[in-house]
Amino acid sequence: MRRLAFHHLKLLPLTSGTVWLITLLALLIYWLAEGCPRYPGQANPYVAFISDIGAFRLQPLFMTGGIITSLTLTGTIISVHLARRERRVSTQKPGDEQPRYEKWVSILACLFDVAACPCRICITFFDNHGHPGLHRRFLFLALAGTALSCICTAFVLWGEMWSGPAKGNELLRRSCVFSNSLLVSEVLLGSTFTGLLWTGQFKSGGFVEWVMAFVFTFYFWAFIGLLALPDEKRRDVSEETPLLH
Repeated sequence: MRRLAFHHLKLLPLTSGTVWLITLLALLIYWLAEGCPRYPGQANPYVAFISDIGAFRLQPLFMTGGIITSLTLTGTIISVHLARRERRVSTQKPGDEQPRYEKWVSILACLFDVAACPCRICITFFDNHGHPGLHRRFLFLALAGTALSCICTAFVLWGEMWSGPAKGNELLRRSCVFSNSLLVSEVLLGSTFTGLLWTGQFKSGGFVEWVMAFVFTFYFWAFIGLLALPDEKRRDVSEETPLLH
């Protein structure tokens, strides 16, 4: 049967990151252009959260961006782990056996993100103004599922960070380092954000939330390097191991 062209899958993280960036910029520019208004039900009196702005006039944009970003992110996660299983995202040889624990962690990463995907979409439909209770529940489930998926993915790719250029694809190693570094940054920013809100420092907390959102754009783009294998390596690997037998 025809082999799956993994090199085309790099369009998934490219689309995810680009659409998310456009959505964020549109929301932020609109809020600034309107004179930084305070929306009904806005918890932060200084800086509007992303969901606050997306609950009103720009909700169609927020919904469209959220749907595309969520679906392509889930596709990206699944593609990375599928490519990892086929040894396209690895410095190991295609014939080498993937450790059992790594297989289970990959499965968990995909399941967590598949579960988080509809929750991320529901955040945009059940907005913070009209459905605050449902919005918070879906937000918690979306953040928890996405975070667990990202952590599992980082665990699977951790070993590739320490492989030298002579052992495999240098682009792969750098992409793993970049991806995992951004994940650590997001964890630190998330902890800071939680602490600021807990202590009532809403203004600083609002800025941190926007920084977290923009940093996540680069996290999406980091997966491009994981799915963009050089032509030479891609040709060699595809000749050795077909995806479907």
